[in-house]
Formats: sequence, C-alpha cells, structure tokens
Amino acid sequence: MSLLRIHIPSSWPDTEPDAPLPWCNLDTRGERFAAGSATLANLPRAEACELVIPAEAVLLTRATLPRGSKRKMRQFLAYAIEDRLVAEPDAVHVAAGPTRGDGQTALAVVDKAWLARVLARLDGAGLRPRSAWPETLLPALPADGWVMVWDGRGGFLRSGEHAGMSLDGGTSTEPPTALVLSVAEARAAAALPHHLLLRLREGASPPDVEAWSHVLGVAVEVGVEWMPLQLPDATHGGIDLLQGAFAPSGAGRDGWPTLRLPLILAGLIALLQVGATTTEWWLLSREKQHLQAAMEERFREAFPDARAIVDAPLQMQRNLAELRGTAGQMSPSDFMPLLSRVAPALDADSRGSLRAIRYEASQLSLEVAVTDQTAAEKLLRRLSDAGLAGQLQSVSGTAPQSLARIAITGNTP
Repeated sequence: MSLLRIHIPSSWPDTEPDAPLPWCNLDTRGERFAAGSATLANLPRAEACELVIPAEAVLLTRATLPRGSKRKMRQFLAYAIEDRLVAEPDAVHVAAGPTRGDGQTALAVVDKAWLARVLARLDGAGLRPRSAWPETLLPALPADGWVMVWDGRGGFLRSGEHAGMSLDGGTSTEPPTALVLSVAEARAAAALPHHLLLRLREGASPPDVEAWSHVLGVAVEVGVEWMPLQLPDATHGGIDLLQGAFAPSGAGRDGWPTLRLPLILAGLIALLQVGATTTEWWLLSREKQHLQAAMEERFREAFPDARAIVDAPLQMQRNLAELRGTAGQMSPSDFMPLLSRVAPALDADSRGSLRAIRYEASQLSLEVAVTDQTAAEKLLRRLSDAGLAGQLQSVSGTAPQSLARIAITGNTP
C-alpha cells in the first residue's frame, strides 16, 4: 500500500491557506520514492494518507486517570489536565497514549478547532488521513540521552518516550532558555541525560556545540539531518491524534450517547475528587474561564509573535527570561540574585562551614560542613523559608565532619 505523508505547518490553513505543504510518498516497504512541496490542490494521491503535526501545535503531558476504558474516559481527558490548559477544556482535543507502570497515561493536546479546520480542508480535497502524529515524538531517542531538532532559531526537544516540548529562541552560542530550564529540572530530579543529540533541519547551521555543552553541563553532539517525512514508520513511540471524534470513519468510535450536562458535571466532580456542589463548580469554572481569557490576551499582547499557546504561564516565564537575557538583565535564577538570597539564610556557623559553591545551568550548588543529617535538613528548611527551591542531594562522611551537598534551582513555587 502506498502512503502519502504530509507535514502540516501550524499556520495552515488559517494564515497561509495557499502555502505549499511538504510531502513524500512511501512504498509498502516504507521507502521513499517521491517527495516535494505542493499546494493542497496539487498534492499527489496514494492509497493511504497520514499527517505530521508540528511540535508547537501539540502539548505533551501525563495524568493519572481513574481505572476503566480509555474510550469511555476520552470525554473527560481534558478536565483531568484542566490546570495545565490556557484554553477551556472544551476547546482542546486530548489523545491518550500508553499508560506506564506507575499509572501515568501519556497525553497529547491540540487545539480542537484548528485540527478540525485542517481535516476539513483536506477532506474537501479528497484526502482523509488515517493518522496524525506529533512531530515531537518522531526522532529516535539515543541511549541515555535526549534528542533536539534545531533550525537555527528554535525547534523542539524529545526528552522521553512520550515527553517533549517546542523550543523557541536560542543562538549559535546560547541554547534556548526552555532547554536550559529542562536540563536544570532534570539535574534537580537526578535524571540528567548523559548527552544531547542535535539534529538539524535542512539548511540549518549547527551551533557551537562546545558553548552549548558548557552552558547546559551536558555533552552536545550533532547527528544526521532531520527529515521527518522520510521515516519508514511514524507510529513508533507516537500518539495518534486522530482519536474519538477525529477517528477515521469506523475506527475507534465510542458509540456512547451524548451525555447530558448534569451527568457530565457529576462525572467531572468524581474524576477530579472535588467536594464542591455543581453550582459551586460552575461558578468557579466561569471565574477560571475569565482568568484564562485575560491571561491569553496579556500573553498575546506581550508576545504577538508566539506561534501557539499551550501553557501560557510557562511560556510567559520562558519568553521573559529570553528578553532579560537579550537586554542584559538578570533573572531570579542568575548567579548573583541566587547568591544574594542564599547568604542571609546561612547562619554564622553555616557561613563559616561553606566549603564550595558552584553555579551551572541556572543551578547553585553548595557544599557545607555539617554535624549530621539533622543539621543539613535544618539548613534546607532555612533556605526554603527564604523562598528558595532546594534539594538535599547527599550527606557524606561521619559526624562531626559530614559534608552536605545542596542544589538550589530558583524560587519556591
């Protein structure tokens, strides 16, 4: 069976309806025999069609869902991650992936109206995709590492089997701020990758890998060029977005009747374990809707060039960090602001026992001589009282000459 694979830009079909779409044809062995770019009307035909959805259009996350059929839970998936959405749950489409041993289910979130417009335009041209795959999950993960696709101005990161994000900004000597933050979070969680594999889009120049390695504290290496349309199998490790209402005709339809509003509300209350009444939930939901709308409006006013909004608070934080760096201003996670807040939290004995201090990738590491584990935990509490997010990494040696290693990653949530 021949396959037509199409890469859908996030600007299509809204702002660039006549833009050429990258495509390729693959034979039954998954080998490419034709490729190019064409407007919708001029795309070639094949026995099957599938889509590649850009990273900036998809939010990848996880959630612990109640036991039961994923098909039956599909109507409630958006409400299970409501606190991570800038839009109302009804405005997004959530596709479910595999569930890990710890009960966490991988989820992919996309704007429901945008996906509907994409499929409607394709349907009007006689193209009915059988699947749609987030590009974020297509690059193969290296052993003990992460993989990043880079175009010279941004790209995306795959940091796990079903984990990744879109990345904006960055220069030849400075990696994107979101990547720096992700590495810092992984370091604090003792889950630091051994290396970062960098794959370049066609025509992109590689950054200074030594400079990036120094900033990140992780070895960076350049791999082969990234060509997503030429992958023999896009299903490996991915999450098909065409589920539920977007499933191809006859595939994966739930067959559930449309639920009435009281039943939906009752299901949500049970799912989220909220003890409020239906009226209270409705009032809170309305208030949240107004706050979310205001948040998105402020974000678009401040950053009109943002390609997609999937997590407004996090994107705002990262964009502000980019602006501070460009303007030469310090952020709260820079060395001097962190150090100025650490010093008052150390008592006289602790300051006299400070053995080493290091700063790397927005993380301040302290080595302090302490009498025992209890003293180290007291120091950590003083840092927390000062509004600093810290982690006691280890206490080595025997009393009274123990050495505590503490990592400070920024402000407490």
